[in-house]
Amino acid sequence: MRRMRGIAATVVCAGASLLWAPATLAQQVTSLGNLPAAVSGFENSQAHEPLPCSVHPVKPALNFGFRFQAGYTLETSLDPYVGAEHHWYIVFRVTPENGQPVYFLDSIDVPAPRRADFIAENTGAFQLGEGRYNVKWSLLDDVGRVCRQEWTVDAHLTSGERSERVAMPPDTVGDLSWRPTESANAVAKSRYVTILLNAAIPALRRNGPVVDRWGMLLSVLASLVEQMPEANVRVVAFDPEQQRELFRKDDFTRADMGDVAHVSNARERWAVDYQVLQNPSGKWDFLRVLEDKESHAPSPADTVIFLGVPEARFDKLPPGMPGLQSGTRFFYLQYGFVPSMPRNIVINGMGRGTGRGMGGISPDTMPLAPPGAMVQPDLIEQSVRRLNGKTFVISSPADFSKALAMIRR
Repeated sequence: MRRMRGIAATVVCAGASLLWAPATLAQQVTSLGNLPAAVSGFENSQAHEPLPCSVHPVKPALNFGFRFQAGYTLETSLDPYVGAEHHWYIVFRVTPENGQPVYFLDSIDVPAPRRADFIAENTGAFQLGEGRYNVKWSLLDDVGRVCRQEWTVDAHLTSGERSERVAMPPDTVGDLSWRPTESANAVAKSRYVTILLNAAIPALRRNGPVVDRWGMLLSVLASLVEQMPEANVRVVAFDPEQQRELFRKDDFTRADMGDVAHVSNARERWAVDYQVLQNPSGKWDFLRVLEDKESHAPSPADTVIFLGVPEARFDKLPPGMPGLQSGTRFFYLQYGFVPSMPRNIVINGMGRGTGRGMGGISPDTMPLAPPGAMVQPDLIEQSVRRLNGKTFVISSPADFSKALAMIRR
């Protein structure tokens, strides 16, 4: 079975990427009265034919905006959709034990798989205050089939988090754009900040708890925007493997989070250009162009922040790449899992390294290596180092707070 992150379609040819039709609506809070007619009876278990799927709840964890973030991962076969395009609605209700239900809706176009044996994977996330919640979740397709799941969420601080202040009130539910009531006093914009979001997420071996790394990256993005009200923020999402920009928005706010939420899936809709496959060093040139574009824009960024999940590499920064040529400051926030380790790890034979990882790189995301290959930091870390920038490994809200304090200096 071929497993595809996001709503996958079919491989076009050897070396090509996946066809993908992006979602028309990112997962957002809605009201019962605003649900489309196609899903108005989503809670009626007798109204639909069952659709086999697996839904794995993601346990709540304090995210980088000091909200509890919970969610789910979905897996289902695309065999019923071979040969024709279809549509999915994901609709679910989150009900606080001491509050009113909140409804969420996601709308996804499913491209036509050309062959069988594909598994689609998708993720969703929502934010909570402290409390207990019931989740009633459904996926409905356009031919009358439905997959259902129900579970309970218990969001409370752990013993090591007792000193933290949760930014959402108890028994509160929201999507990734949720923010506190804004102050009446607007903050004057005094600087330009660009956030470069790496949408290429390394594959994760499933030998532990379900982790929604894309959801956590989005929480970092949302918190950066919220914590820098003095900045004009531009967000650019990109895929270095395909050497493409996937999303660009000036004057980005938390209200725009829904627009970027599906970028990790939408990156799969393009075929990889043959020249990209033939020129692996083009990734370095692509990064340099991204960096230069922000440093030399009409209103140049005074600060550029890369954000992503690191992946070990076995190639080094090519010689002769230009260094820092402007006053722009560069930072890299790696959403990592493990503590740092020495850089001079050598892979013994074919396979993965035997160490615990390096920097924010998890052993679960270590790529296959040729014999004797020496593991290098990922290409963004190497590039930021060339620009006299600083890399932070962030695996907790405390790590993020420390990094943000240095970035805002």
